[in-house]
Amino acid sequence: MFDLRARKNGNPLVVGHRGAMAVAPGNTLPGLELGLARGADILELDVQLSADRQVMLFHDITLEAIAGVAGRVADYPASYLETLDVGAWFDPAFAGTMMPRLDTVLSWARGRVPLMIELKHEPAGDSDLEQLTVDLILDHGMADEVVFISFDQFALQRAKSRYPGIAASFIYVARLLNPLAQVSGLNVDALSPATNFLTPGEVRQIHAAGYACTPGGWWWDYPLLKSWGVDTVSANDPALVTFNA
Repeated sequence: MFDLRARKNGNPLVVGHRGAMAVAPGNTLPGLELGLARGADILELDVQLSADRQVMLFHDITLEAIAGVAGRVADYPASYLETLDVGAWFDPAFAGTMMPRLDTVLSWARGRVPLMIELKHEPAGDSDLEQLTVDLILDHGMADEVVFISFDQFALQRAKSRYPGIAASFIYVARLLNPLAQVSGLNVDALSPATNFLTPGEVRQIHAAGYACTPGGWWWDYPLLKSWGVDTVSANDPALVTFNA
């Protein structure tokens, strides 16, 4: 199982959000390659199922803003999704970048960089995503190089039931009287609160319960979060992360 609490040089691990989405189109091979090159310790990505049950990298609910076509990933077979240009919207320099399958990305990442895979169920639905994603990870021998994250507890539960040895974290965006109550009975290894609701006391509470604290969100003060003891931080451009105040 991947150790989310394995700090690097005394610092939290740096997660490249969708690769390096500030400098390259997210959830693409060029974006992931740049995220790694720019200093990420882990690369985060999003997965959804195609109409023919292939696991594809894509974040949005619909394809229109990124790929310029109507509908959702689930509406089309992988062979068609792989022809869509998902780079030109970001910058003409990335024109011709195609939507990758998770299978391709796992082949690229194995032994090179761990992956933080967000299971996307928006709207909630297809329960096959977890089974097929876990099967691909096991086929590539990467159970110790992957972390699942999701807002969907049912998805995490299905993934853990399929293979308990893959690390998992529950994402939430709220300030709660008892953040631990929401994962009672749920087999996860970490909690991923939003930084804009996070406090140092909550980090201590999460750690005391035996979980890693792997926050997400859009507000980042890296030196402050390091001082609070978080286990990972996220960045749209990992090269901009500094832990010096």
